[in-house]
Amino acid sequence: MLSGGRVAESTCPPEQPTLIYDGGCGFCRRWVERARILDRRQAVKMMSFQDEGAAIVAGRSVEALRRAVHLVRPDGAVFAGAAATREFFRYVPGGWLVRAFGVVPGVMPVAERVYEYVARRWGPVSD
Repeated sequence: MLSGGRVAESTCPPEQPTLIYDGGCGFCRRWVERARILDRRQAVKMMSFQDEGAAIVAGRSVEALRRAVHLVRPDGAVFAGAAATREFFRYVPGGWLVRAFGVVPGVMPVAERVYEYVARRWGPVSD
């Protein structure tokens, strides 16, 4: 894993931050709908990994995208799992509160474990 929670660097970064999720997973779609409500300014593009071009934008394989939500920043930094969620909050009103909590020592390792548990329990379900 790259430093700061980065898992990759995109060679084709998007113009706006892009959240890549499993469009075949009902649980994932519900959470993306909640994320859209938080993102009142539509600062983050939402893209299913099943969309053509998602793997190119993320610079990751479809299999890697299937395992976790990803956020790709315009600077090319790619984050997955809980780190992607943390990065999403960089772009939404009031998100600094969540991001501030994420810098508390020990929070991100716990958040990653919780994310992995939820992902195993409720996803991925698409093929």
